[in-house]
Amino acid sequence: MKTLIVKYLPNPRSRTRKMLDAFLEEASGTEIEELDLCQDVPDLFSIEALGGYFGRITKAIPRDIPIPALAKMDRMTEQLKSCDVVVLATPMYNFSLPATVKAWFDSVMLQGDTFLPNPKGAFLGLMTGKKALVLMTAFGTYSTGDGTVGSLFGPTYDHGFSLAKLEFKFMGFSEIRGVLGEGMSPSKSEDVKARLLDESIEEVRSITQEWYGKKPLVVGEPAYGDASNVGAR
Repeated sequence: MKTLIVKYLPNPRSRTRKMLDAFLEEASGTEIEELDLCQDVPDLFSIEALGGYFGRITKAIPRDIPIPALAKMDRMTEQLKSCDVVVLATPMYNFSLPATVKAWFDSVMLQGDTFLPNPKGAFLGLMTGKKALVLMTAFGTYSTGDGTVGSLFGPTYDHGFSLAKLEFKFMGFSEIRGVLGEGMSPSKSEDVKARLLDESIEEVRSITQEWYGKKPLVVGEPAYGDASNVGAR
């Protein structure tokens, strides 16, 4: 089983990094490839790239013809297609994904590679059989509250953790899990933040042990199944 680690962790003291370290420790001895988005920055859709992409999906440009403007996107897409498990490790920025992480999703969500339209007008994800794990930390609390700032934001403010899981679902991943280390606000004591982080790390360890056959799941969220679960922690 091959695992692809996609990480965007510009802060050397990142709490998300500690969650990822726990995953790597539990998955040691397995085949792991890493993509560091701080070093290998995804391309944005330029005029040339967008023209090439639409030329490809409309069959105006044969798929076997290389398109230089899409070269990095194609490479990252093939990297994703070659793995069995993908682990995305990123912080939440301003209620959503960092721009670099969103650019990675835009790079790999390519029609004909990771999804297809179907005659019913919906879309068919092509990444069936694969698993995805989203590791994220955030200052605010999003799993509870009524959506107001006074209640520590609440679910309606989460457009990062939920979006990452939705993107994987769109591509057809068969099992999607997520661990959101929330409530890491600087206003909280270090003891409280350490406790919250420890709880998230234990959840990461449990999921990893389940997936890599070390011991059964004890804690952690249920497998991400139908669309009604989108955005749930």
